Amino acid sequence: MKFLSTIALSVIALTACAQSYTIKGTAGEAANGKVVYLIDQNTMATVDSCVVADGAFNFKGSVEDQALYQVKLGKSRRNSAMVMLQPGTEAVVDITGRAGTVSDNGGLNDGFVAMNNAVAEAGAALEAKAQQLQAEGKSRQEIGDLMHADLEALYGIYRTTIEENKDNMLGAYVFSMVSRQFYPTLEELDAAASEVKYANSISAVRMYRESLLKAENTKAGKMFVDFTGYTVDGAASKLSDYVGKGKYVLVDFWASWCGPCKGEIPNLVELQAKFAGEKFTVLGVNVWDEEAKFKEALVEEGITYPQIFIPRDNKDNATEIYGIQGIPQIILFAPDGTIVQRDLRGDAMKALVEEKLK
Repeated sequence: MKFLSTIALSVIALTACAQSYTIKGTAGEAANGKVVYLIDQNTMATVDSCVVADGAFNFKGSVEDQALYQVKLGKSRRNSAMVMLQPGTEAVVDITGRAGTVSDNGGLNDGFVAMNNAVAEAGAALEAKAQQLQAEGKSRQEIGDLMHADLEALYGIYRTTIEENKDNMLGAYVFSMVSRQFYPTLEELDAAASEVKYANSISAVRMYRESLLKAENTKAGKMFVDFTGYTVDGAASKLSDYVGKGKYVLVDFWASWCGPCKGEIPNLVELQAKFAGEKFTVLGVNVWDEEAKFKEALVEEGITYPQIFIPRDNKDNATEIYGIQGIPQIILFAPDGTIVQRDLRGDAMKALVEEKLK
């Protein structure tokens, strides 16, 4: 009897460790025959998949703790939804539209829906106020000043959700959504993440931290880190072919589809025309782009300074090495290869180059 009791207790313990969840999904009749994937946002591994039949799909599994999964139709970025799971979750997912919806009878997912509704309401009020102030003839600066408190109140919805759910996956998921905007430094991110239980179990947070660490290692005063790409003609080319060779090099990370990037190109063309020579050159590094569009932009924008093209699938990715989150990212390198300054733009960039070349 004692032996049987021990077995029974063991079974109960195992059941408590890993309890089942269910996901009942709708993808629409047009998705029949297509595959829906369930992807763990911690490991980024596909943990399950099924074929859509009669416009529906179902998943059933078990989790030992709280987890964040993505339900995704095929390989497209659209028709997907994030689902927070914990033992016993019964979620209903609809991915017929571009942005999926999730409900779970008052659970974490419904909490996320409530937050999004509050954000949408505050955002609509914010937009209406901005339009009213614009109609009154207020300048952009005046509108920004008058709406600062309203904007902070909107951000406060996210912050409150994180604070009130810092011990569950809802807080961690919202944290992952806003971390890049709210925590711009490694110190700020680490301090905030330490207060949110599951924050570091989400791959996106860890990836952002890694990018901040790389940016820290490539900040002003640090020596350049080399990377490899291709010239316009398709020949292999490295950053070290230009940087660390005894001249100042102004490196512009850009893409043909990037409006702000195009806005800086006239400044770069001007600097190249004025100072190019033994002491200075501009170097473009095209990233996150298509080769054909990159080459078309060179002609359309009148770019004549040298270029390194980085294919999207290049493992030696320049933006990752330099912790670049957005473009344009313009960096000035000194003649010895050390980084003078990052995040250069406009007149301030031109003034710095002129100062260094005196």
